[in-house]
Amino acid sequence: MNKTDSRILNKPQADPIDDYLECVTYCSVSSSADENDCQTICMERHLKSSYF
Repeated sequence: MNKTDSRILNKPQADPIDDYLECVTYCSVSSSADENDCQTICMERHLKSSYF
């Protein structure tokens, strides 16, 4: 009989889209960074490895 580790099954999966949206939200709140550059950084950081 196979045993599975319940810690692995119960671990929530990180959603790159949620991480990207959270990052972009921070960009719009933060006035110190240029918004377009900030959005590009968010896309490269959170979406590039998953979707591009």
